[in-house]
Formats: sequence, C-alpha cells, structure tokens
Amino acid sequence: MKARAAVLRHPDQPYVIEDVDLRDLGPHEVLVRIVGVGMCHTDVLPRAPGFVAAPPIVTGHEGAGVVEAVGSDVRALAVGDHVVLSFDSCGACANCVAG
Repeated sequence: MKARAAVLRHPDQPYVIEDVDLRDLGPHEVLVRIVGVGMCHTDVLPRAPGFVAAPPIVTGHEGAGVVEAVGSDVRALAVGDHVVLSFDSCGACANCVAG
C-alpha cells in the first residue's frame, strides 16, 4: 500500500514529502486518511544526537482524519469514523495513571 509522508532523511536537512510503502494492517491497527496535522516539539527529536530512532524516519502523533480500514481485532472504530490522533493511551502505565 502506498502513502505520502513527511520523511526526515538526515538530521541537518528538512522533512521532504515522499511516497512511502505501508505494510498490511495488523489485527489491532487502523489506517487513517489524514486531513490535518500538527508539528509537535517531539518531531524535532530525531535531529538530536543519540536519539533512539535515527533518520530516515516518519515522525508524528498529532492529526485528524477519517478511518479508511481497520484490523481484524478492532472493535471500537469503523471505516468512515472521524478521529483525532495523539499518543497511545493504555490507561495503566505510570504516564497514563498520572494523567
């Protein structure tokens, strides 16, 4: 499956909009057609020496869009739902419990 994404290929270069290949959806994953995004301060972290994930990288966790496909085990969303994207929230880890 093809998509367009802002790719950071080198810490000292700008993000570039490119065509990328997506793997098939996993059972707990959702494909969202993005219609709006935010650029967060965390999107610059891959530019820092020693960051856990080095370029090339597609960053981002803020967005809004429409569900295009759902994995086989997804029950709370359906194709056509409008969604807002942010960090994963498990509800049980230290960060979630702390609010």
